[in-house]
Amino acid sequence: MLALLLGAGLGCPARGSEPPPEPAPELSATRKASVAELCESELRSWAVLDDTGRSVAITRGRCLGTVEHPDDGLLWQFVAQYQVHGEPQSSWELHTWLDGFGRPRHAEFRTPARVNKYAWRGLALELHQFGDRLTFESGADLWVVPKHGLYVRELMLRLGVGVDSGVIRQRSLDPEHNAVSELALAIEQNHSPAELVDAAATLRLEHADSGLAGLRIAEGLAGERSRYRPLAPAEADTLAEFLSVRPQPSYIAHADLELVELTIPGQAGAPTLAAELVLPREREPTTKLPGVLFVAGAGPQDRHGLVPETSIDMGSHEIHDALARAGFAVLRLDDRGVGGSEIGEEPAPGFRTLVDDGRRALAVLAARPEIDPRQLFVIGHGEGALIASILAAEGVRVGGRKRGLAGLVVLAAPGRNLRELVYDEIRGSMVGRRDAEVRAAVQRAREVHDAALANGELSASNVGARTWMVEAFGEDPLARLKAVRVPVFALQGEKDFQVSHERDFGPIVELLESRTTCEARLIVGVDHLFKPEPRQSTPGHYSDLERSVDPGVIEAITAWLRARAKI
Repeated sequence: MLALLLGAGLGCPARGSEPPPEPAPELSATRKASVAELCESELRSWAVLDDTGRSVAITRGRCLGTVEHPDDGLLWQFVAQYQVHGEPQSSWELHTWLDGFGRPRHAEFRTPARVNKYAWRGLALELHQFGDRLTFESGADLWVVPKHGLYVRELMLRLGVGVDSGVIRQRSLDPEHNAVSELALAIEQNHSPAELVDAAATLRLEHADSGLAGLRIAEGLAGERSRYRPLAPAEADTLAEFLSVRPQPSYIAHADLELVELTIPGQAGAPTLAAELVLPREREPTTKLPGVLFVAGAGPQDRHGLVPETSIDMGSHEIHDALARAGFAVLRLDDRGVGGSEIGEEPAPGFRTLVDDGRRALAVLAARPEIDPRQLFVIGHGEGALIASILAAEGVRVGGRKRGLAGLVVLAAPGRNLRELVYDEIRGSMVGRRDAEVRAAVQRAREVHDAALANGELSASNVGARTWMVEAFGEDPLARLKAVRVPVFALQGEKDFQVSHERDFGPIVELLESRTTCEARLIVGVDHLFKPEPRQSTPGHYSDLERSVDPGVIEAITAWLRARAKI
């Protein structure tokens, strides 16, 4: 048996003053495994142990055989997983495709929240993540190895990756942090150990007569404590069900909230809409709560802000739930044709139809027995901010009388005609593309809009949106907001590429600054979803499920509404 003592860095681990050990075996001169030989092994599994020696997770891997890749022909596919005990799915899963020479050509790192895709281009490794492309110029020997990726490390050793005489240097990319590191591994004979002052860990290997080809990781140590223990075939279960190539967001109901299913009745051909009222579970049964209607932005969304058939979570449920905890009753609904809502007679509804949906929802909220009709608020996001402005100016009829609202919150509200905003949105979504491509995309959109407004011919893909374009492009968002006579709170993300903090938010600030009951606030470092964005915002970043709405934004909305509702 051999021991590989791992030390992070670019050099070998430092040694003490002990006599030098016997010469290490020249592993580089021994036979390497072929890819076909690697695929002869059954499932390989290790228990991951905590400080007490208790097994807390399993790391495993195996070969899945050959697949035909469209770019690289026949490749060998390997998968590694890390699964915490008691969890129904893996914490991460790494698929690696090798060519016949044992070189990685493609990889895919999956978690329940994201998928990173990798491709080796000569001596460079490309990462494709949320629409971005990063390149690591670190040589063809750079492998993707996540934490606890023992199976991948074993593949590298058996293929001789980084093996050079008595020292092994392996370069790898940690996909969880996109960080390149190099491990220096000193090989020691068991009967002649050497003290390694800065050794981080030890891998004990079974060294078969076949040299490199027969190496197996038999144990992992941290100091004298066992960190990884190989599992016998009887203990090693099968691979977990593979994680999705497109992570699906989900909403988790919280125990401190009560969710009441509601229906927005259909009328005059309008569809029935499914909704729910979010209430604080701990409340006085006779106390009426201030009510909030949330109007979502453009595009189909369910009541929680999850976009169907995508990995996009708009994050609106975080705002709803926080407001309910703060003492509000929040009405949220499924858009037409989404979730439990009917689609109605208009598969592509016009803008006025969407306003009417909001109008019906507000009337249902105002009539609820839990609600104080004197304290009704509307929050709108994006296009929903324009709809919310219209509703706030109209008020709502309750018990046969018209009531004004208590306040309006607009998030990323348009401050100019939506047609011009769309062109800027196209430009912002095509960052990094050639100028000619961007101009062509904008010109195509202009031609479609011109045809729609002139009642001209439209392609089959655009004809359904004609009514929306005619009605929405006829709106003046700033005039609609000017007609609102109740307190207004406007928030805008500085990194928003869909709604400009200069061309949209600027005019809104000018409009509201003379009103003592109104406030406008630019939030630095957040995007259109009001989630922190350290880079330039792009549509692909919306699929990053590891991001959440900025807590400061939620706190600002909650504080402003509580002050107006006096709770």
